[in-house]
Amino acid sequence: MIADVGGAARILRPAEKILVFSGAGISTESGIQDFRGPDGLWTRMDPEDFTLDRYLQNQEVRIRSWRMHQEGFFGGMLQARPNRAHYAVVRLWERGRMAGCVTQNIDGLHQAAGLPEDQVAELHGNLRRVQCTACPASWAIEEILVRLEEGDPDPTCTDCGAVVKTSTVLFGELLPERTFKRAVDMAAIADAVLAIGTTLTVYPAADLVLSAVREGSDLVIVNRGATLFDQLAAATLDRPAGEALPDLVDAIT
Repeated sequence: MIADVGGAARILRPAEKILVFSGAGISTESGIQDFRGPDGLWTRMDPEDFTLDRYLQNQEVRIRSWRMHQEGFFGGMLQARPNRAHYAVVRLWERGRMAGCVTQNIDGLHQAAGLPEDQVAELHGNLRRVQCTACPASWAIEEILVRLEEGDPDPTCTDCGAVVKTSTVLFGELLPERTFKRAVDMAAIADAVLAIGTTLTVYPAADLVLSAVREGSDLVIVNRGATLFDQLAAATLDRPAGEALPDLVDAIT
């Protein structure tokens, strides 16, 4: 198994269209915690509070969720800045070597680093928008944060009065259909996959990587610790993304 930047670059260098598939690990160096790591968010929170049914049915769950946004637990993502790994992905795109970027992240840091919106498929949505769960109304999250500051602990839709939520995908909720189709299209034209900061355990997102590999794409993984697809990878780099990616992209291009 190849485990050095030079070897990984040799694998990816012939590829014309590299699919970048990113997870929480690409953003940890921007100060955003991951979910499933040893000190991840799920060690301190109940994942069941992030199911769609519980969110819709339990006002206390919604109040806690909005309070966390106010306190910066999630809202801190809105102030986070891209790190060297995000900028390395942008350089890969600028040099014409990307099929696109499929991300499980909701922080918007790929776009903040300079990747165009049409080059990013946010499979799990994002924190930038809040949407009604019953009608098409939506708002910038800053508008909802103002309502929270004004004393409304559980904001509802100003159009129809229904529950509102961030434009993130909760457990039990389908992935956005148009976004998933764009991700499938990106995977279909890829001749290599660069997976960054993900354990590749979340489905159906990980199916995109698996399908690309089955169609003949080489897989290179940059992640701290083991992943579910290590045995399928041509190279694995067990290093922080911000440390490994700049050198890897430069070596590829």
